[in-house]
Order: sequence, then C-alpha cells, then structure tokens
Amino acid sequence: MILGLGALSLINIQLVAMRQRVREIGVRRAFGASSGRIFFAVFLESLVATTVAGLVGIAVVVAVLRSDWVVTSLFYGIQDIPPFPLRAAFVGLAASIIVGAVAGFIPALVALRVKVIDAIRF
Repeated sequence: MILGLGALSLINIQLVAMRQRVREIGVRRAFGASSGRIFFAVFLESLVATTVAGLVGIAVVVAVLRSDWVVTSLFYGIQDIPPFPLRAAFVGLAASIIVGAVAGFIPALVALRVKVIDAIRF
C-alpha cells in the first residue's frame, strides 16, 4: 500500500512536469522525433530517477549500519552488529525500479498525446 501511494505521488509529480514541458515536447515533435522516442525519453527519465533514488537509499542505510556509534547509541547493549542483508538491498532496488516504471508509464502516454500545433501555440 505504501509503494502504491508513493507511485501515485510520483505519477502526480511527473504529470505536472509534463504539463510544464509541453513546449519542449512540441518542439521535439516538430523536428521529427517519433512518438516512440518521446515515450521512451519520458519513461526512461522516471525510471532513472527512481533507480538512482533507490541506490542512494541503499547507500545511506549501509553507511548508517556501518557506523558503530549510531547502532550502539540506538540499541544500547548490543555487541555484535549484524551484517546488512544483500537480498534486502536487491529487493529494495527492484521495488524502486518497479515503482519508477509504473509511475513513468502514464506521464509518457500523456506526452504522446501532445499535438505539435498546440505545444507551439501554448
């Protein structure tokens, strides 16, 4: 449910960004960009952004777990710090990629529907 709400929020942000970039998309279409290229550019933008965010999140968690003073101050009396599970990192990265793909699909479809004349006039 949390991932779904995050994807809805990301879809909303991407749709607002597409409304702001109508002129750019119109100019690209006027210079001969195919609808497939427009779709792929918008879709890939969302996918790359969420993948980078997932990698940064994993790096922050690993850095926090590697710092002994943070773990020992949060969990008083702990002697052995468990290693970070690599499977959890892969699952988290896969989840961020899937959310990015879902959230990038709808704005990419909206970008396809931009007409050249409306984009230039806008």
